[in-house]
Amino acid sequence: MKTLNICIACVGLSILTACQSTDKPATTKNSEVNQQTKYFVEAKTSLDKLKDDINQGRRDQLAYFAPGTFEQAVEEFDNATEEYMDIGQNGTSSLNVFQSDTEQYQEAKQEIINYIALANQKLKFSYSIKETAESTLAATFTQQALLKDIGAPKIYAKDYRDINERIDDLVEYIDEGKVSKAQEQQPELLIDMQALEVRTVRVNALGQLDSDIAYIKKKSLAKYVPISHQQLLTARSNANAIIIATPRATKEIKAAVELAEFELAHLYHTSKEVNALKNTKSKSYEQYLLDKEVLLHTVSESLGTADVRDLAMTKQLEAIALQADTIKGKLTTANAAVLALQSNNSQSSVATESLRTEFKSQLVNLNGKYDALVLENSDLNKQLQSKDIELIRLQAYKEAVSDVESKHAAEKERALQAQAKKEAEQKALALKEQAKKEALALAAKTKKEAEQKVLALQEQAKKEAEQQALALQVQAVEPVKVTVAKLDVEEAAAVEIKETVLEIEAVEQVAEIPVTVKDDK
Repeated sequence: MKTLNICIACVGLSILTACQSTDKPATTKNSEVNQQTKYFVEAKTSLDKLKDDINQGRRDQLAYFAPGTFEQAVEEFDNATEEYMDIGQNGTSSLNVFQSDTEQYQEAKQEIINYIALANQKLKFSYSIKETAESTLAATFTQQALLKDIGAPKIYAKDYRDINERIDDLVEYIDEGKVSKAQEQQPELLIDMQALEVRTVRVNALGQLDSDIAYIKKKSLAKYVPISHQQLLTARSNANAIIIATPRATKEIKAAVELAEFELAHLYHTSKEVNALKNTKSKSYEQYLLDKEVLLHTVSESLGTADVRDLAMTKQLEAIALQADTIKGKLTTANAAVLALQSNNSQSSVATESLRTEFKSQLVNLNGKYDALVLENSDLNKQLQSKDIELIRLQAYKEAVSDVESKHAAEKERALQAQAKKEAEQKALALKEQAKKEALALAAKTKKEAEQKVLALQEQAKKEAEQQALALQVQAVEPVKVTVAKLDVEEAAAVEIKETVLEIEAVEQVAEIPVTVKDDK
């Protein structure tokens, strides 16, 4: 945008210069235009800086601390801006015959610079007023910020607005130069602000407690537990006193309020017990006391105390308290021992620090050695890489040799298998021939023996038949039976001969069976 304005101004300057004079040499005209542009740019630069300062003044609340003076600075800025816009839009006047265009631009620039100087002067004076107000009313502004932090604008909105208006009056006095008057009225304002702080802290700390106390009063609970009620009021008064005296003592106020809240809870539970006792009939008094005694006995057992219910309740409480003190003493002793150990640990910290320093030194040395080992390891890795390459080559060669050996072994195995098969086949053929010969010889032998046997049987049968026939003829008895017997003998001999022939044929079939050799492959 700045560049655009400058370019427009330059064009305007060129046109105006060309219109006013046509007699000057071109070199002179260009020089004058350049000078005019320079004045225009210098004025714009100073004006932009003033604008930034005005905006910063607004952020710094100069309109609050020095409204009149700051407004004058803004007016001077507006005048400078108007002058700048006028020269940028209208250029120089041709009616002013006593000044050249360059001189008119120089005069306009000077006028803008004068406005800017007045505005800076007013800004400086505004900051001076602000510094005076902040230093004079430092306590007031601190108290104002505190009230805002603790919530006074929300809890006491009207009172906080009144306080702010009074602060505004003091700031205005300082802007008008009435510093002493502001100083005179500040102490009273601080007192009222501190009173508002106390009231706000009281509401924050005791607001809920005061509401509970008001409820107790409304329900008339105090008449049943007057002692507890008085203890509650006392605790509340103590907390209120701390708030009034030191409203910023946060820890003390918190402790006092917690004590008051404790008394409130105590009152509440006591009132319940009183109400229960009030509603208990006389015949149930014993059971009521026994229930309380059971509670005491439970506590006694937890502390490891013997059964003391044969004593009066006050004595039971004393026994329980004595046991508790004993346990507390043991805990105190143990705590002291722990503290002693902690003290010893702190004393040994110096030695520990010395050892730590020594270890650090050793660690530095080890780090150096480690770095050297890293370098050495790097060299070894390089060597190992070269060895790995050689090993890979050897492995490849080994695998190639293994492949060749495997092929040779396979071929050798196939040759051995072929030879074994051939030998087995030859052996099988030989065995087959031998078996065949043996079978033929056995068949011939068997056949011969069978024939001999058949002949013998036939001869014997014939002989026996003849003997029987002779005997039968001699006796001439039962010629028909003799004939039958002879036929039976001949039939039996024929059957035996037939069986022998079948056996011979079976042997011959066995001898003709081919022998097969199984290939192991």
